[in-house]
Amino acid sequence: MARIYKLSKVPSSSEYITGLNAISDRINDTQIRLLQEQYYSPNRTVTSTQLAKLLSIKGGVPTVNSQYGKLGRLFCDAIGFEPRHYINDKYYWWSVWSIGHATQHNFLWEMHSEVAEALEFLGWVSKEAGSDAIFPDEVSPQERFYEGAVHKVSVNAYERDRKAREKCISHYGYSCYVCGFNFGEVFGKLGEGLIHVHHLRPLSEIGQEYEIDPIKDLRPVCPNCHAMIHRRLIPLTIEELKALVQQSKNQTT
Repeated sequence: MARIYKLSKVPSSSEYITGLNAISDRINDTQIRLLQEQYYSPNRTVTSTQLAKLLSIKGGVPTVNSQYGKLGRLFCDAIGFEPRHYINDKYYWWSVWSIGHATQHNFLWEMHSEVAEALEFLGWVSKEAGSDAIFPDEVSPQERFYEGAVHKVSVNAYERDRKAREKCISHYGYSCYVCGFNFGEVFGKLGEGLIHVHHLRPLSEIGQEYEIDPIKDLRPVCPNCHAMIHRRLIPLTIEELKALVQQSKNQTT
């Protein structure tokens, strides 16, 4: 029988949004990707072993546990929240992100729905796989858009992403910049307008607000290629993925 570790009171989605925004300049790439990978896992439930393998985390499970917990403490300190604690008064910092399920063979993290809602609102995840929502790495010469290390922006995030997406697609079209796939051409009306927008420069490399040019900095990519770009801890470049696609084609011909 599984033992469940659950907060008596979970912060609201608005509190998560406020807290994550407050610590956005202190969240590292590994921490944000842990949340993203968990969000996209079945039922948003995952083990630290699975996260370590999926993200190829250097240091494995201990690093995953450490980073997940440290992020929890950062968040708690930012909003003044105290999570469930051990008998010896040490806190379960991870519990602000998930319900814990201790089974005979694994310890599962099930993401709080409030956390998922906050990640969606902030634009750090795409609510529907393959939708037109922008991945977290994703924004005329007359319009300026600003982003920071993780998600520090000077304009409304939703509006920024939408406008930048429109500018990028208006210039490049709806075909994937990597493989050339076009959903509209293959699936007709059902696939029209379906494309992701990828940011060429990882936000984790940027330490201050900067101006974004939707034409120079963004490219339209299909969901499959976008997922492959972020398959590694250090994202592949468009050119690297194009080379892999071409290499695969050459091997099958």
